Amino acid sequence: MPTQPSAPQPGTSDSGKVRHVAWCLLPHLLFVLLALGVWLSGWWMVLPLAFLLVVVPLLDTVTGWQDTGEFEKGSFGPLALSVLHWNTRLYALGYIGTVVWLAMHIERFSPLELGLLLPSVSLIGGIAFAACHELLHGKERMDQFCQRITTTFIFYPHYKLIHIRSHHVHAGTDHDENTAWMNESIYAYIIRTIPGSMLRSWQMEAKRSGFFSNKMVTYAVGQVAILLLMWLIAGPWGFLFYITHVVGSHFVLEAVNYIQHYGLLREKVEETGKFEKTGAEHSWDTYHFFSSFVTFRVGHHSYHHLAVKPYYLLATEEKAPKLPAGYFWTIAVVLLPPWWRKVAHARLGVE
Repeated sequence: MPTQPSAPQPGTSDSGKVRHVAWCLLPHLLFVLLALGVWLSGWWMVLPLAFLLVVVPLLDTVTGWQDTGEFEKGSFGPLALSVLHWNTRLYALGYIGTVVWLAMHIERFSPLELGLLLPSVSLIGGIAFAACHELLHGKERMDQFCQRITTTFIFYPHYKLIHIRSHHVHAGTDHDENTAWMNESIYAYIIRTIPGSMLRSWQMEAKRSGFFSNKMVTYAVGQVAILLLMWLIAGPWGFLFYITHVVGSHFVLEAVNYIQHYGLLREKVEETGKFEKTGAEHSWDTYHFFSSFVTFRVGHHSYHHLAVKPYYLLATEEKAPKLPAGYFWTIAVVLLPPWWRKVAHARLGVE
């Protein structure tokens, strides 16, 4: 594969570290674009949508930049680390505040504006899942607090449970609800993975604890509380907006999950009867620069499975299969299963 040009980020130099921290803040631009669209109204509401689906992929293509910067935690000072840690927390909290405000003021928007607003907020919610993914791996109490309220708000409170206790253990095997099989379409995957993940979470908790200490019971109570609260503060139309955006955000999440391990199953070792160790070759990666930073570098997925480091320290993996584009254009491809199979199978060398 030909070498891709990297963005100008000279190793661990001071200027390179400053640029790295600055680019990590890129997701917050979405709130600025959304606020600008709401203020200007009308067709301006397309700004976040156009940025994610057109501007970001085009910048990836035109510049050819790749997010290949590699840093160690010791490379950053206390202020930079604080900014990087609060980056995901503030995005998660900002996302909740944004959706609540929009739901409470839903009657001010025209049908055209709602048609532009819903996919925009769904994509922003999809990126909130990326922030929550980072937070659920965090060790600080504030990380866990932010991920708990955000995943409950976005109706996936068992995200940490299924991700840590199932996905990281069984990724790339038929025991993992979040691994897409070879030739499985995105639609078949979604029908399988959403109820399957919930059922697996209930089963894991049932083995661990009694009914009243079962985390899934607590999660269910929290979800009912969120529904009641949104109905009370936003009314029926705001409530409908909230529910619709949750569906859209989940589609974005599951599309990314589908892509990340599609067809990359681990082999079972005959001598031991156990699956081979997870390697870089069991995750699809994408290092397209702008798409990477606007999604909290979630495209460095193989390294995440190998090292489980914070998003700002994720490195590249040569052995990982590479997507031809960032997630936003790749999601468009997977919507047409024959097209996706043609692209993915060619890169895997299978028919």
